[in-house]
Amino acid sequence: MKYWLTFNEINILLASPFSGAGLLFQEGENHDQVKYQAAHHELVASALVTKIAHEVDEQNQVGCMLAGGNFYPYSCKPEDVLMAMEKDRENLFFIDVQSRGYYPSYAQKVLTKRVWY
Repeated sequence: MKYWLTFNEINILLASPFSGAGLLFQEGENHDQVKYQAAHHELVASALVTKIAHEVDEQNQVGCMLAGGNFYPYSCKPEDVLMAMEKDRENLFFIDVQSRGYYPSYAQKVLTKRVWY
């Protein structure tokens, strides 16, 4: 077998934390922080598995998979368009990290602003 996925629909943990990553929240926890910390661990694990797969057989093809879907703005108002774009980026963040190997600048800004502070 030459084709592999490290995680199926890795981004589902944002919408469904328990079924996507087995997350249970403690009272008072920052849910976004817990979800993105879990996502970070999954992304690191994915990178390590990809490295190992290529060491085992350099012909191995290792990819990633998202739960599909696009967000459409409620209206043409700029705030609605921006919200839809931000929701799309939440999903695309996972592919960006897995494909590029680093956190894109838009994700760093969101994580710093919304999750960690």
